[in-house]
Amino acid sequence: MTLADLITLFREEAFDSLPGYIPVVGVPAPYQWSDSILKLYANEAQIEACRRADLLLDSASSFCKPAFTSGDPIIPLDPRIVDVKRIRDVSQYVQLQPISALEMDRKRPGWEMHTGTIPLCVVTEYQTNALRLYPIPMRDGELTMTVQRLPLADMVADTDTPEIRPEYHPALVQWMLYRAYSKQDTETCDPAKADKALAKFTQEFGEARSARNETWRRNRVETHIDPIA
Repeated sequence: MTLADLITLFREEAFDSLPGYIPVVGVPAPYQWSDSILKLYANEAQIEACRRADLLLDSASSFCKPAFTSGDPIIPLDPRIVDVKRIRDVSQYVQLQPISALEMDRKRPGWEMHTGTIPLCVVTEYQTNALRLYPIPMRDGELTMTVQRLPLADMVADTDTPEIRPEYHPALVQWMLYRAYSKQDTETCDPAKADKALAKFTQEFGEARSARNETWRRNRVETHIDPIA
């Protein structure tokens, strides 16, 4: 479905159609919800779906191949990354295992000053929107990552399509309906319809995740292997 298709389906579901209406250049159509606000809701819907259901797996985007430089252990994460699934130094064949900063403090006192040639692990819970290599690399290099992420760009043109799989496109309209019926102080505000639409969206994509939970996912330590034993 295109962005225009999503808006058309929304108007059908919301009974916001204008049979026989002939558009006039420069004159806004007398819809209850404008195209501009529905485009906003459609982009929100895809982002929310990806936050809930991990729909976009990526190993090819440029931010999945971050470079590191000698003496700098910090690896910034693109804000569209929700979860890092795999990470390794391209010069090595072994995946870098994650370990928390607190665990490093316990196992390797003074670890922040240690240097080396080959990264042994990635330290989490150290800096917002970033990972830290251990030890500090004393050479330039590149990492390769597999990540769960949000959409790369908003839909803008009528012909733009959601990045998620096509079978999920119709369910995005439920979020659009939820947002439309939730707008306070308008004639279209209808909490019952908003709740119904949100329930359908949740049935398709799962429960909402809090910002705190997403931060945990980005910084989590899920391995039982000690990467620096």
